[in-house]
Amino acid sequence: MSHTLHLPPRTRKPRGQGASRRGEILEAATRLFLDEGIAHATMRRIAAAVGVSPTALYVYFPDKDAILQAIAEAWFAELLSSLEASQRDHDSVADRFRAGLRAYVDFGLARPDGYRLTFLNKATTRVGCDDIPAADHSFAILQRGVEDMIAAGAFRQTCSECAAEAIWACLHGVTALLMDQAPHVETPPAALIDHVIDMIVVGHR
Repeated sequence: MSHTLHLPPRTRKPRGQGASRRGEILEAATRLFLDEGIAHATMRRIAAAVGVSPTALYVYFPDKDAILQAIAEAWFAELLSSLEASQRDHDSVADRFRAGLRAYVDFGLARPDGYRLTFLNKATTRVGCDDIPAADHSFAILQRGVEDMIAAGAFRQTCSECAAEAIWACLHGVTALLMDQAPHVETPPAALIDHVIDMIVVGHR
């Protein structure tokens, strides 16, 4: 999928706006990483897009890996919040499990830039999800859901970690497909997601 870069000129902000500036850096870096590729999006280009000097940029981040890590951390923190919210207000184990699966796909499609940088870009493999607590907690919700389904007799006895990873592979597949190949899919997105979730649940009985 192509991205067209349109970066408006930035003006320098006064000191004392660190949190706001950090967010601007992450936003600009995300656009540059996706539009130009991580290898070509230099720290100097990122600084120019934000409207700060390269020296000022290094005050916030020592290198591009640190920026990628911060992008992933922020994305996973939002994902975790969405997954936790999906587990509330469901009395049924099965309903809670399905809600979590749906929340993952919906969140990925709603935050495609972060998803692409986190999961669909080879250059980001040097930023490990294992170093991000929110990523571990997000997977733990899925694995715990599998364990709850096994305990409730809705799933056959199996390795919960293996099953959770297989389920994540299915969710990742449909998310990536709808994100970048939706014009080639005849089934309405909502129906396709529901069908994938049905296949996951039935396939583990």
